[in-house]
Amino acid sequence: MNDGVMTMKRRSFMVTALGTAMSIQTFARNVFIGGKDVSYEPDQPLESTGLSIEDGLKILKKGEQGNVAPVLREEILDNPDAVFFIYADVQDRHNWDGRWNDCTDQFERLGKRVSDLIFRKGSSAGGRTFVKPNMVGSGLMSNPPVFNSGGVVHPYFTVGLVDGLRGIGNTNVAIAARGAMRHKHFVESGLMDLFNSHNLPLIEAHVQYFKDYKKSELRWFDNPNGIVQRRICAYRPVYDEGTTFINIAHAHVHKVGYTTLTIKNIMGTLPRGYGHTCDSWTHLDVWRKDLMDDFNRDFRVAIEQSYVKHARMGYKYWDEGGFYQAYLSGGGYPAYRKNPDIADSRLFWAELWAQRMMDTIEVLPKPYVNIVDGVFVRGDDSSGYNNIRHGNFITVGRSMVAVDAVTSWLMGHDPREIPYLRIASERGLGENDIEKIPIFMLSEKGVERLRDYRLLKRTPAGIYIYGVEDNGPRFL
Repeated sequence: MNDGVMTMKRRSFMVTALGTAMSIQTFARNVFIGGKDVSYEPDQPLESTGLSIEDGLKILKKGEQGNVAPVLREEILDNPDAVFFIYADVQDRHNWDGRWNDCTDQFERLGKRVSDLIFRKGSSAGGRTFVKPNMVGSGLMSNPPVFNSGGVVHPYFTVGLVDGLRGIGNTNVAIAARGAMRHKHFVESGLMDLFNSHNLPLIEAHVQYFKDYKKSELRWFDNPNGIVQRRICAYRPVYDEGTTFINIAHAHVHKVGYTTLTIKNIMGTLPRGYGHTCDSWTHLDVWRKDLMDDFNRDFRVAIEQSYVKHARMGYKYWDEGGFYQAYLSGGGYPAYRKNPDIADSRLFWAELWAQRMMDTIEVLPKPYVNIVDGVFVRGDDSSGYNNIRHGNFITVGRSMVAVDAVTSWLMGHDPREIPYLRIASERGLGENDIEKIPIFMLSEKGVERLRDYRLLKRTPAGIYIYGVEDNGPRFL
């Protein structure tokens, strides 16, 4: 059965028969991964730590003297809802075993070039710049590390961009990581040597337990209207007054977010616990028990209602894996309250993640600018090197939703069908309709409005949903 027929039948099934029993074939796929919650994260002791948040803040405080904050070029400032496309022009090819060849020098030059294209020297003295590149570990924890594996912002792009900022007087810059990467990974991969050689402080914002953060390291934000969360915190200095926040994501697909771009990268600015927005609906209050005072008590009911509404609206792949039908067949919410094992941990996963992310970006100050590294796009298969496509683009813009929408289009998807982007638009957080987003081509020749978005060269990346791998690559 082809993909179009499968999609049509699944959509019709969800719209007209949400309460019907699922097929035996679908039921057979409804299993836990390894018999445990897919969002489970063990509390492994930190063997070593690098620069703490507190120490990073001290360094940045000292660096304020003599610093000049950068400003975006006029065209970007004048078009906050637009997306700017930069052709990366990185030349590379596969070597004998299917991997992409090393091209670190090209990425460093690209970072400097992008900095020169989008920033100008400012006039405001003091402050600091915080750069958040996506650094979750993929391709960096291998030995030797594979920087162009398609899973992270290429670190040489990051240092090249920072060097460009320093060339216009923006000397007080730091980066940070809060994710799967640990201090030993930064050391063993050579990243510490790279960042140190560019005098670029790396704040390692991961701690063993949330209580290990100091109050002075965090900032709190209230969202009384949040669907899941009423209170959210971020680690400093991301949203401090006087911080120029540059949000750099990488173009790849993800089993819960579908595409993982600038909105998802905001997870890396949140501390342990609050930043784990990929937690499951079934066990969120188990793994984050100590944080639940900041969550709505009835978040499960709200998420289920939202999920059903979106299923009836025809969200594509909304019951991928048949998890909702299995849950209904098991007795639904009343049965779940008595026995959580009736529900697969991937139940409502994309809905919960998207609503938590919208709760978050709704109240956090917006990044100064958002950038996506799309030179090597990671596609539908989460393992191996054959899933890496040569996209060869950079996207830039002030609106996270618009940047993610255009980048999703470049990755072969229709952003009007990407669930988290539909939810972002529904909640008034940005435009996901590719036909309504102004797109500009940006190069050394200047800025030119693209007359038709369909002229953009696309790099189809497929999609990888919920860890259900037996359906092959699909496209939204």
